[in-house]
Amino acid sequence: MNSPTPLLRRPNGRPQACEPCRKRKVACDHTQPVCNRCRKKRQAGDCVYLASESRALHAARRLQPPSPLSSASPAVPHSISPDVSETPPDNRGNDRQMGSGYLGFTSFSAVFEETQISLSSVRSSLATPPESSEYSQENPTPDQFTLSPRTREACLFVLKNVPNPSRGKICLRSSPAEAWYYYFLDRVLNSFYEAFGHYFGPQKSDKSLEELATIISKNTTTLPLSDDDDITAYQWIAQFSGSRTRWETLGLLFGFWDFEVNSITIEKSLTQDEYGRPSPVTKKCVDFCVALCHECSTPTNSMLLFVTYRRLIMETIIFGDMSRRSWLFLGEVVALLTFLGYHALPDAPDYQPSFMTEIKRRLYYQIYNTHMVMVSLTGRPPLMSRTYDTTPLPLDIGNSTLYSENEDALIKVADSINHTGWNKDERRFSVTFMRVRAQLAMLREEIMDIALNTRRHTTVEELLALKARESSTVAGFPSFIRYNDSDLEDQRNDVYLLYWKLLMRLDHLLNVFFLERLLLKHGHTQSELLSVSFEMITYTLPFWTHQDTLLPLRGDCEWLIMAYGVPAGGILCQELLRPTLHNDPRITRSSLIQKLSLLVGFLDWIKPTAPNGDLCSKCKSIIKHVLDQALNAPAPAPGFEAAFDWDFTTQVDFDFDLLDTFGWTRADFSLSQQTNA
Repeated sequence: MNSPTPLLRRPNGRPQACEPCRKRKVACDHTQPVCNRCRKKRQAGDCVYLASESRALHAARRLQPPSPLSSASPAVPHSISPDVSETPPDNRGNDRQMGSGYLGFTSFSAVFEETQISLSSVRSSLATPPESSEYSQENPTPDQFTLSPRTREACLFVLKNVPNPSRGKICLRSSPAEAWYYYFLDRVLNSFYEAFGHYFGPQKSDKSLEELATIISKNTTTLPLSDDDDITAYQWIAQFSGSRTRWETLGLLFGFWDFEVNSITIEKSLTQDEYGRPSPVTKKCVDFCVALCHECSTPTNSMLLFVTYRRLIMETIIFGDMSRRSWLFLGEVVALLTFLGYHALPDAPDYQPSFMTEIKRRLYYQIYNTHMVMVSLTGRPPLMSRTYDTTPLPLDIGNSTLYSENEDALIKVADSINHTGWNKDERRFSVTFMRVRAQLAMLREEIMDIALNTRRHTTVEELLALKARESSTVAGFPSFIRYNDSDLEDQRNDVYLLYWKLLMRLDHLLNVFFLERLLLKHGHTQSELLSVSFEMITYTLPFWTHQDTLLPLRGDCEWLIMAYGVPAGGILCQELLRPTLHNDPRITRSSLIQKLSLLVGFLDWIKPTAPNGDLCSKCKSIIKHVLDQALNAPAPAPGFEAAFDWDFTTQVDFDFDLLDTFGWTRADFSLSQQTNA
């Protein structure tokens, strides 16, 4: 009797999925010669198991000692940017061995991959794993693993800033939107201190920290980190925690150690400045961790993308969302995302949830949402587009289920998800808010394409259809995410739920705001722009007027007022200077002055040294000039073309485009012609 064909296995020890199941990102039962899924689909001829020949190259490369830190790396401060070479063997070929990452339909290899699959279907011998490959025993670790002087300096800088165990556990914070990070970071942090906590006691010394630096560098260089779709939560976390801690791990911990402390307590942290922003020292630690990952020739993986994205968030908090550095870091994050292929995850109709696929989806949309915020703030062309991206939304699944050690938990939870991906019982999870914001961001991408595309001709009918789709999308959100005016005064409401209700409302209004501006630009006269702007101001001001309730969200005020308050304020300023005919009873000369006065107070509260603080100061000057003009000069009658010059740039050093991302406050037509009728 013939012996059964041996199972192919991945580097993590898990069985290799057949090619149809692997490409559809669905679970394979590994039955040979044909798995049950392919048999049911009558695809027996396509069901082949292939061993990736490229993995042997990765395994060999991981066992090489690290190359020197590049002095040209933009992530490493020049003051201690390492540039001294190692004594171990030359790694000049590492770039060629790093792997080509995601390759799409037009890539040079696409046709050959199809040929290989066709060949495999007629040559069953290809299903037998090679005798000498990475699936045999691991290559021995080099006896000598040394760090160059500058690499050692970078490692020590990071490790000297690691807090002691008691402080480190207290400082690890996360907002509800990022609870899916915290769910595994909490375990990682505890395992890190269990394995290496003794290095950070009273007897901490450079010698002991250098020993630890060598261990972490060796882990980063030699230990594989698999992101295969069939890996479990326990297996994934075990790859970079405890005794297997990597530089990616520490980089992500540093990001969360500093980021959320001030949003939970007003107690001042030694690693934060007075505005609750991470200090330059902490930011430098994250920079060094990213640089050390590249130094150790780490293959691009999900953890490296995590920490690079976290570095972007810290950059925007310290230097503002519109800075050159923030935009450059956003470009790096998007480049890593597409290199990994997370933008092209398949949307299979028979998709069975898996831990790693859901993590990739969440990471993609976390980055996508941040990207669209920065695009709308700056008016710069998008770096990501759903035109080329196929990744579906993550399912509305709780973190306890996602990280469950019971592998059947994700399969069972599929029954609680409806056909659109929402939880049937409208349960509230952190990913729920991500899904809501992602759907609004996708609509905003369509709006940006119209607003920024100089060659596209758009009709009023197309804009009205997009506006209707915006309203229907919001109507389909879970009921608990909808904001009611009574929510702000209800002390029983959770502060973070209140925050998300306000933010989702503001995101929706901002989309409508952009659409109304575009409709006016295309000659549509039935405008609701003034009413939408009034609402945006109304829902932005509580972050300042209700500080007692929303105190934990103090760190978000700078970008909130720039993203929502300032554009709407520009429209109210124009209405105050040149009144129009409208039928909104809420909007009177008195109410406009009250809203703008409160907006000035909010802008004045943002100190010049805060992120975007200089822009807030300039916007405040503009609005104060408008209020002075309105209060000290007789108001023109509605519908009357007031002879007023709307150019204050001669009075203050300020680009008036800041009041509106797309320069729409510089009207091409008379605002007196607008009407809400």
